[in-house]
Amino acid sequence: MIETGLVYWLLGWLAAAGFVLVRHWQRGGAGLVFTYVLSYGAMHWLASAIYLLPWYTSSRIDDTLVGLEVATIGMVMFAVGCEIGSALFARSDAFPPDTEAGEQESRAVPGRIVSVYLIGGAVIYGGVYPLIAGLPTASALASTSSSLMVLGIALKAWNAWQRGAYVRIWLWLGASIVFPLMTLVGQGFLSFGLASMLIVATFVAGFYRPRWHVVIAGLVVAFLGLSVYVTYMRDRRDIRAVIWAGEAISERFEILQDTFTRMEWFDPTRIEHLRRVDDRLNQNALVGAAVQGIRTGAVEPAWGGTIVDAVIALVPRAIWPSKPVGAGSGDIVSDYTGLTFVEGTSVGVGHVMEWYVNFTMPGIVIGFVLIGAAISYVDRAAAAWLQAGDAGRFTFWFLPGLSLLYVGGSFVEMTATAGASVAVAWALRRVFVHDVEPAFEAKDEESMESLP
Repeated sequence: MIETGLVYWLLGWLAAAGFVLVRHWQRGGAGLVFTYVLSYGAMHWLASAIYLLPWYTSSRIDDTLVGLEVATIGMVMFAVGCEIGSALFARSDAFPPDTEAGEQESRAVPGRIVSVYLIGGAVIYGGVYPLIAGLPTASALASTSSSLMVLGIALKAWNAWQRGAYVRIWLWLGASIVFPLMTLVGQGFLSFGLASMLIVATFVAGFYRPRWHVVIAGLVVAFLGLSVYVTYMRDRRDIRAVIWAGEAISERFEILQDTFTRMEWFDPTRIEHLRRVDDRLNQNALVGAAVQGIRTGAVEPAWGGTIVDAVIALVPRAIWPSKPVGAGSGDIVSDYTGLTFVEGTSVGVGHVMEWYVNFTMPGIVIGFVLIGAAISYVDRAAAAWLQAGDAGRFTFWFLPGLSLLYVGGSFVEMTATAGASVAVAWALRRVFVHDVEPAFEAKDEESMESLP
């Protein structure tokens, strides 16, 4: 029997998410809001929706329902925050006017700058980063190199759109498959690379017309993504055994070739496919367990403890070598759910759980309003500078904005990545983007001086 509450909360989540996506497309953006909603859905809606299928059952249904309730309230508050962020952006005179209003023609970004992002990011990721990964601060800065590659491919697609080269847009979208290949071959993880692909796809979706092409392509990609995911999960242990053992690149590609030549197309009637989705994408079950633990008094809320850690994470380790905060979610998930996980399994705390374990429901309400407002404002600002052809200011907003999109990560990861991204974006603007012709003048000198 299907829980009535499950249906209501799933529909409520869809209504809030649909509202955000429609408004996002109406106003225009650089894909940040779009990416956050889709990532949120993958972790807090998809696996819960599986429980609507009468042939699928799981002992985690109770925790899942509790987590879905909290996650849905979070999405509603995120929608409220997006409206606040857009309203604040509309009141600002420090940005170019929206092209949607027909006040200004959008412009291409200088090609040499795009090439610097793409080639420079690849060189740092493949050559420099492995050499300095153990050094404090330097490794954090170098880790943003993959984001530079995302920027490069996204801007290649943008320039192709400006020149009417529609075939090239799809070619650059196809080129983003390099990201999951990189993370699979290099680290044995699929999710990080798929997240980068999603950023490129949502960036293009923000400007591509007609929009029905985007909807159809999105449905096709969603099916392909689920098929790749269930196939990867089938052989994940074998893949990681080869990669984590440090085997040669040829052997890594061989195991991946063996896996994906035996592709399993996602089938919602196959219990093993549903189980693979539920086991690793059901963040609501973890949230529900944490909520139950706090409500019953088994564990005490953190009362802002992880927020303090996130602020500390902003301080470079080069300045504070003994900094007591490290990357990742630490033991937060285990501490608040009472669950233990297999060694080598990466389980992120996620924004929903982290807000709740700090301040319970007030944390969900206030926290997601703040996140929604921040992402919406940054998204609109990045899009405005992109349309004006100002690569420097676009990068200064967009690159740090990517750190806000780790729905399944911790606040420590978010702030540490944001700090490194700001430093990289500032350096790029100073070194590479000094001669870009301004396409917009602020209404007064003070507002221009306040811009990054």
